[in-house]
Amino acid sequence: MVDCYYCDAEAVQECPRCGALYCDSHGEALCVRCQDPALALPSYRVYRGSLAALLVGTLLAVWLLLTPQSSTDADGPASLSGLIGTPTASATPSATTVAAGPTPTSTATASATATATATATPTEAATSGDIEYTVGPGETLFSIAEQYAPPGVEVLTFVDQIVAYNGIVDPSTIAVGQVVRIPQ
Repeated sequence: MVDCYYCDAEAVQECPRCGALYCDSHGEALCVRCQDPALALPSYRVYRGSLAALLVGTLLAVWLLLTPQSSTDADGPASLSGLIGTPTASATPSATTVAAGPTPTSTATASATATATATATPTEAATSGDIEYTVGPGETLFSIAEQYAPPGVEVLTFVDQIVAYNGIVDPSTIAVGQVVRIPQ
């Protein structure tokens, strides 16, 4: 004979939730303890599931914060996402002059909006008519392509052309002072 968990009467049922044995006066479908609102706590599975969801959400949030945004164009191709980087300084040409003579040269002065001021000097290559551009601080291939993209050509397409033309393996690793040839 087994007694009720709550009193000394004979147990006639078992609680399906907690497994406690109880008499007719201390429960119907569930025992009195399981029906008590103060003790109605979720099971350990709910706690573990909540902690696992919190951990996954935290890791996802940290990953999204640490990975750079690929570009400002949401409709662009996914092939360059993560490789171009977000332009941190906008460099806009302020003056362009062409000198008459045997070798024409063009000079553009760019100012970075970051803390340092950079002077990038693109020069035309004597044989091919291409521009040789020296990368300044805070510049990316995306920001350079924005300056020199021909009319009607999308910036990301022009970035692909610059990457292929220069044989650049990883577009995110261009360095300050690196000379990039820009096709015309």
